[in-house]
Amino acid sequence: MRRWFTVSLLANATLALAQGNEPRPALPLVMVEQIALPLSAVQVEQAARQAWPWTFGQEPGAGLVPGEPGTGRIEAVGRFNYRSSALGNRQQTLGVISYHVSIVAGNGSCMVRIYQFSHAGNKNAPGGAVSLGPLYEGNRPAVRVPGVSMAVAGRLHDDMRQQVTAHLRPVIGAFAARLRRAAENR
Repeated sequence: MRRWFTVSLLANATLALAQGNEPRPALPLVMVEQIALPLSAVQVEQAARQAWPWTFGQEPGAGLVPGEPGTGRIEAVGRFNYRSSALGNRQQTLGVISYHVSIVAGNGSCMVRIYQFSHAGNKNAPGGAVSLGPLYEGNRPAVRVPGVSMAVAGRLHDDMRQQVTAHLRPVIGAFAARLRRAAENR
């Protein structure tokens, strides 16, 4: 009886330890900026609509998604033209990284959220496109990408994440500066 109890206890302990070590799922890349402003929600939305063409509106493929003015919400799309700095002149890794922008105006604040980053490779490349799909905050999931090895896909993913972040941080900063300038002029 004692042996059966010991075996049962060890089996349960092994199962409990195995459950605690499950890998965490990869989180999609999201950039969020909260901007404090001494304005009402309506004024923040008006300032955001005025700042759009001078900041995010300058990005390739940028466009506002049709929506109701006065709701405090602005939805948009954009893209980043990607060229691999990791693999030199390999045409398959060129392409675009598309993303969504959500701007939420509130009393005294404006939240900018950039999300749904997704890479689509160069369709005109001689060997076909190498598309990595969604970008993640950390390492990408171990999913095979046709045309490249897992190690190269990881390096490309890291390069894409770094380039997009380095490119969009100044755009968010310029947007925030425009909003603050609008607040000072009121």
